[in-house]
Amino acid sequence: MSIQIQVSGVGCTNAPGLPHIDKSFKELLVDAVYKALDDADISPNLIDGASFSYAGEGEIGHGGIVPTLVDALGLAPLEAYINIGNCASAHMAFLQGCEMIESGRYKHVLVAGFDKMTDILPFENYMLMSTDSLYDYNLGFSHIDSFLFQQEYISKYKISPQKLRESLLKFSILMRKYGAANEVSSNFGKDIPTLKELETQPFFGNAMNAGEGASAIILSATENESRNSSDNKEKIIVAGRGYTNTSHYIPHRYSKALFPHNFLNSDLGLFNGVPLEIAINRAYSEAKISVKDLNILELYDQGLNGFISIEAAGICSKGEAVEYICNGGGTIDSAIAINTDGGNIARGHAGGGASLYQIIEIVKQLQGRASGFQIKKRKYGLSTVIGGAYATTAAVVLKNEEV
Repeated sequence: MSIQIQVSGVGCTNAPGLPHIDKSFKELLVDAVYKALDDADISPNLIDGASFSYAGEGEIGHGGIVPTLVDALGLAPLEAYINIGNCASAHMAFLQGCEMIESGRYKHVLVAGFDKMTDILPFENYMLMSTDSLYDYNLGFSHIDSFLFQQEYISKYKISPQKLRESLLKFSILMRKYGAANEVSSNFGKDIPTLKELETQPFFGNAMNAGEGASAIILSATENESRNSSDNKEKIIVAGRGYTNTSHYIPHRYSKALFPHNFLNSDLGLFNGVPLEIAINRAYSEAKISVKDLNILELYDQGLNGFISIEAAGICSKGEAVEYICNGGGTIDSAIAINTDGGNIARGHAGGGASLYQIIEIVKQLQGRASGFQIKKRKYGLSTVIGGAYATTAAVVLKNEEV
């Protein structure tokens, strides 16, 4: 029988959009991991491999941190690895965890991500203006450049300032509505800002809420076995995956000579999310589904990236996501609910573990135990993420086997 990959447990620290100066990165990680172990109802001694992630934008020894993490968790000795891919780091760790299970060498794999700007990543505030490495930073490529290039999207699809304002405000309010009801969110229990207040914020309130936190998932191997009768959680499996890497550098994105592959030969720019679309389509193909089967989508929301990601997922055609949101798309009652935990905007963004929060939200939604608003249809969910201006993209399809 083929090996299935089951998400057997999830856990995370709350308020990842806020600083947690009362706890070290080790304490945050331990909190999240042992919540996941408790959720999976397994002993820590059963973990036989781990894949960690963090944003990687600090001047610390990348390889040397793994033994520290394993020791802090009380899991030493353990086979463990680190993944560093900017905002896509946690998805990279998740994908590696899946491959570890599929290798047949591991039964239970821990996937965990964290971010702690106030003690382990003091350089991150500067590096957040760059991509994945100091090398890129010194060459002058910055995230600010990628935000400026979002203007391409606006120009390409002739989106009026009024329509853009309307859609951004609507999405911003929707995220805060979700976040206010989600106990994990940094905005839990908070009032939604007024339109006047949101209009004074970057992207009309669609900027990420950066902070600190940790998230964890336990992946387990199954052999198409049914759920244990003593387990009150419905079985969630990893049904499809997709992953791509291109280039951080702006000139490369426009050079057909440098990138002759078919998928980069058509109308390439920073505005169309082509690499993410490829990753998503691969995940759909592996899961044997289409966008019509989705019930929930968790995506990277920052500026116009939410709109570009909606289109890459095939929910609507290129250039139409603005209208889609204006017309009420993405709400809890829509065919596909979007970022039901509040996303980076309201839930918060703790770099190295941020996108794992998305997968955790989908798992909880599909099992009918969401911390906030609960979707009605609970069969398929898709989590997508981008890192370094679409240089690294990943997609994961999760399936509820029992609905």
